[in-house]
Amino acid sequence: MQTIGSCWRVRSSPTSRRALMATPTARTPLPNATTTVGSPRASPAGVGVAASATTPASTTTTTTTTTPAAAAASLDFLSLRGVLFDVDGTLVESDPLHFRAFQEVLCELGFNGGQPIDEHFFRTRISGRHNPAISADLFPDWEEDRRTAFSEDKEERYRLLAAQGLQPVEGLREFLEWVRQRGLRTAAVTNAPRANAEMMLAALGLDSAFEHLVLGEECTRAKPHPDPYLTAMELLGLSPAETMVFEDSPSGVAAGVAAGLPVVALTTGQEPDVLQRAGAVLIVRDFRDVMAAIRAAEAAAEARGEAGGNA
Repeated sequence: MQTIGSCWRVRSSPTSRRALMATPTARTPLPNATTTVGSPRASPAGVGVAASATTPASTTTTTTTTTPAAAAASLDFLSLRGVLFDVDGTLVESDPLHFRAFQEVLCELGFNGGQPIDEHFFRTRISGRHNPAISADLFPDWEEDRRTAFSEDKEERYRLLAAQGLQPVEGLREFLEWVRQRGLRTAAVTNAPRANAEMMLAALGLDSAFEHLVLGEECTRAKPHPDPYLTAMELLGLSPAETMVFEDSPSGVAAGVAAGLPVVALTTGQEPDVLQRAGAVLIVRDFRDVMAAIRAAEAAAEARGEAGGNA
């Protein structure tokens, strides 16, 4: 895996990046209707951390579910040439650890009167966003250096929690093997700091699974702007018509959609309706649902007498 350096040519200063992150880029929704496969599962109680009252609660939904066959019809999995993956919450069950790390660090600072932030606050104000945007939102009166120190403290706390053990999202390894067998191009595209991203990939044994690692902090604009995904496509020589994104946060979904890409959203940490509003065209519990949709597409192609391999 190569880490992206091309974004560095257009990297903005922290101040200008924060200003750019204030308002998501305007985008045109993809024409596909959102499809939900299966019953979105509960957010994990914790990864290497005992369940507690501060863990994000179960995910519920009123979104209409459908079958793998219907999902396969909504996206052309068999024509893909490339797949782009978010990391936190998409490859690894990390949201409960980020939630706990933010709770602890913010409580120590006396934020919210010293009371722990709740799940709703985490999902709507923190999850999936870039650290400079989070710290600017939480502490608008702080100087930049102090905000940076806060973010670094939080990420150090997260890495300490993550050291207790990380697990891949269900079905991920099977899907990655399918991707490998078809010779698809791959990149991991994340708003996480480099130290976090590399630690998570290494912990999962996936540090060589992706051709490129694209970091939002090394691009002019991080997610929800399209820059990281546009950079990944440029590196891989791909067009939106032959590429698919896997995400788990509204910010990440918005970034993929703004780049003109179809986005499959996992309900590992957000409500399906939130992901739908962000523009996801397919909503799944995890990669087991993705593989079910792919198998349905392969069966349909075989029934039509089409070749099973990637062109």
